[in-house]
Amino acid sequence: MAHELQHRPPLSQIRQWLYERFLELIIYPSIWVAAAIASLAFFAQEMMGLATDWNPAALIFATALIPYNLDRIFDTYVQKKPEERTQSYFRNNFGIIALLLAATIATAVLLYFAPSGVRYVSCAIVIPLIYGAPLFPLPQAKGMRWYRLKDIPGSKAWIVCSTLTYAVIALTLAYAGAEFDSTAALTTLFMFVFIGSNSHTFDIPDVESDREKGVLTLPLMVGVRGAKIILTLLNGVMLLAMVWGWTTGVIAFHPEVLLATSITLLYIWSLDRKTPRKTYDIAIDGILFVPALSHGVIEVIANLI
Repeated sequence: MAHELQHRPPLSQIRQWLYERFLELIIYPSIWVAAAIASLAFFAQEMMGLATDWNPAALIFATALIPYNLDRIFDTYVQKKPEERTQSYFRNNFGIIALLLAATIATAVLLYFAPSGVRYVSCAIVIPLIYGAPLFPLPQAKGMRWYRLKDIPGSKAWIVCSTLTYAVIALTLAYAGAEFDSTAALTTLFMFVFIGSNSHTFDIPDVESDREKGVLTLPLMVGVRGAKIILTLLNGVMLLAMVWGWTTGVIAFHPEVLLATSITLLYIWSLDRKTPRKTYDIAIDGILFVPALSHGVIEVIANLI
């Protein structure tokens, strides 16, 4: 890498250096995706007509860092990915251990000061914590194999999107002391499909490693094209439900939903197994910011008019 940088123009070297630091400090340790998921809490508050509160987003951000990094550490030993640099990063990096410790402390502090209802719904954090951990030893012809929750046929991405949707909705409602009503139900549907589309597309570049490890995912069950069709249908059903909610007054109209869904459908049909992994880690995860960011832009424009 150093030899390559020596032959690049100074500006190119700076860009490459910044890009490498961005990967090492933000992308690899899952800070980017954790922040993107946390941003959904703010949009969920807007959709459900709740007051803006930073506590749900802070708790989601802190807790998300723990399972995401644990899962990547487990994968370096249980289900190796083709990116050698990523493998080395998670096996030989004390910074990840420090980040996990800081995230754990932050989670504990936030839960300590949170309302009792928040602590109650947060018990579900055990699922993402053990999601990628080898838990069940079963004998095979080649010896003992340790199975994980994600090894349950067809469950991998569904567990991820269900857990994240639960966190965004349940924590937001718990902090606000609000009940789950029809507005919350439609918000949940949008979040589930929006996050679920993200989770399932991440299984596309992992097709080979999942097949080798025996992890049955949607792209393996129905093929990559079949998975795209199913995700498209899910987005279509969600939009029909949202239109019903908008026209009946069950939930306020939010153009951010249309924008986020349009972008989702665009990337679903644009990605394939040859798409670089960095595109997924940066761009696709970054799309999770769209609802909150677009809402912020709309608010600014509305205030200026």
